[in-house]
Amino acid sequence: SLIGAMNYLADEGMNTVYFLTLNILGDGKDVWPYLTPDDVSRFDVSKLEQWNILFDHMQSNGILLHIVTQETENELMLDGGDTGPERALYYSELIARFAHHPALVWNLGEENGPVHWRPEGQNDSQRKAMATYFTEHDPYDHPILLHTHAQASEKDDIVGPLLGFQPLDGLSFQVAHREMVNAETQKWRKLSREAGAEWVITMDEIGQWYMGAPPDAMDPRHDSLRRHALWGHLMGGGAGVEWYFGARFPSNDLTSEDWRERENLWRQTRHALSFYETYLPFWEMESCNDLTDRSDDYCFGKEGEVYAIYLPEGGTTFMKLPKGYAYKLSWYDPVAGGALRLGSVGKIEGADRLEVGLPPNPSGRDQVLLIQRN
Repeated sequence: SLIGAMNYLADEGMNTVYFLTLNILGDGKDVWPYLTPDDVSRFDVSKLEQWNILFDHMQSNGILLHIVTQETENELMLDGGDTGPERALYYSELIARFAHHPALVWNLGEENGPVHWRPEGQNDSQRKAMATYFTEHDPYDHPILLHTHAQASEKDDIVGPLLGFQPLDGLSFQVAHREMVNAETQKWRKLSREAGAEWVITMDEIGQWYMGAPPDAMDPRHDSLRRHALWGHLMGGGAGVEWYFGARFPSNDLTSEDWRERENLWRQTRHALSFYETYLPFWEMESCNDLTDRSDDYCFGKEGEVYAIYLPEGGTTFMKLPKGYAYKLSWYDPVAGGALRLGSVGKIEGADRLEVGLPPNPSGRDQVLLIQRN
């Protein structure tokens, strides 16, 4: 069944899955690498080999392994949160068996650190020790991320002290309100850059925790998710989105057995991926929302070369573009995908304030404007 599920995701153009390898005491309480959940010194080598069959298949289908090594409820289970003999044994087993896979990310823990609703949690030195262990023992130097709590203040308290710490490569975000994804992504990209160790930011759990990504039957268009969580994250310089299903739906993050129930979401995610890979040198681009007049759009650009503007409900905007150059304008449909189309304005000259014109179908649907130097 898992092989078939991965085939489906690959057919839908998805290229990453994040998953737990240890959820003893956690929400599901059904995943561990050990023979029994009460003895962390003996591993079930048959189970681990079966995991590797799945991982091999995922890799052969272009799916990244985002391995979340623990859950908030069990972050103190091994060595009281330290990287002692129990945790080192666990990590070394994961590294020895799975680190050879080329597309792999280590995640130090889901919702890591203490918060008001769970005051017990790992501290700064324990987080640093985990990251250091993977850095020193993984011969393939895979990225090391940390999953955050949802509120901005919680990120400040728990993640802030890790800025500039070289073994940590980035964060996997939980964000309580999807409208804040773009600003939060920009904030932590900027802070990490200023601290001398720029972080990768992935979007892995969109709030609220009980909502996440509803099935198509409940939210066929996924307007808010597409607009703020998907494109808002990418336009903020984010590394990509992995969809969390939420906890209060019949098909939730613990019970879902049919991923086709969110087919519309996979399709819109695929359209965003296709746009970025086809038209944008995204690794050279930065968020630049201040270049447009609208307060509800997202702008992402490489100065003087190429810009993408996400316009909720379509319409137009005014924009500042470097003078001395001509630019061509094209439009992309983030819901339906497809080829670029011409709008009411095809070319413009750089100026301090330019109207970009209207999309070819000004029907109130979200639109993406692509501006390329001619």
